[in-house]
Amino acid sequence: MLREIKNVKQSDPELTRRWFQSEYFELFVWSGLDSRIKTFQLCYDLRRRERALTWKDPFGFFHDGVDDGEGVGPTGHNQSGLLTGASRGPFDAEKVNARFMRESADLPIELRSFVIARLHEYALSGEIKRSDPPRRVVRRDDWQIGEAPAGESAAPGGAPSADPVA
Repeated sequence: MLREIKNVKQSDPELTRRWFQSEYFELFVWSGLDSRIKTFQLCYDLRRRERALTWKDPFGFFHDGVDDGEGVGPTGHNQSGLLTGASRGPFDAEKVNARFMRESADLPIELRSFVIARLHEYALSGEIKRSDPPRRVVRRDDWQIGEAPAGESAAPGGAPSADPVA
């Protein structure tokens, strides 16, 4: 279950930052002085291949991989983790959304509803992982492809019908 981390450092006087954490997720939320959410970042699959879905008003969504910085840098030390679009891969909406629904049950209802709505929005509009390959052929009934039975015209007024889409 996601639980709130208290005493989060506030670096911008115009925004309030909140942090929630579970074994699978980290959720960061920035709200304005009017209490409206301005940005959130949902990091997921923290232990395996961490990725982050970020929503920012008015720009929309960003989906990135996370380089954890565990490789040794030029100074001989581990580096800070950072977001990188190069390793992001598709968003597995079915898995992430379902798990967020379960793990967010204790979040404030307004926050939970907002994040769930954005997750569903991204699932419908963003790049997502599909469990089945896209269909190559779409089945259509005769009436959908403009083939008229013998003796009838294909379109009103006898005009030729459009080419079928397969």
